[in-house]
Amino acid sequence: MIEVHQFPVLSDNYAFLVRCRATSAVATIDTPDGEAILAEAARLGWSITEIWNTHWHPDHAGGNAAIIAATKARVTGPAEVARIGAMPDQVVAGGETVRFGRAQAKVIDVGGHTLGHVAFWFEGAQTAFVGDTILPLAAGACLKAQPSKCGQAFSG
Repeated sequence: MIEVHQFPVLSDNYAFLVRCRATSAVATIDTPDGEAILAEAARLGWSITEIWNTHWHPDHAGGNAAIIAATKARVTGPAEVARIGAMPDQVVAGGETVRFGRAQAKVIDVGGHTLGHVAFWFEGAQTAFVGDTILPLAAGACLKAQPSKCGQAFSG
């Protein structure tokens, strides 16, 4: 139901674009570099409709303003994201479920790196975006329940 596109940004980070195959909704999970994310979405022919932030740090929410200005995307994330800009359009906390196109993700409280840190678990796709809870790929890190099927996300 979802398609995940990973690509490098900044000098040591990754960004993730997620597309609902059924509706063509597109989210960026965290925004380490707004301009690079917009350029990659344009290259793919995808129109960003949503931003999902895992926590407030600049390498996770610092590109929000640029993406919102260019796309009018809605922001979903924990209340702490307001520390780096405007309050999210949809504030989420652990235990909630959020819709993305025809898919849905469970919000998991993973506070520790920051107090309000959350992860987004797409159970149907066996994919989680965990931010800086586990740091194999940094911003918006994508983990699959079956790493052997994660492909590019776990390659060198």
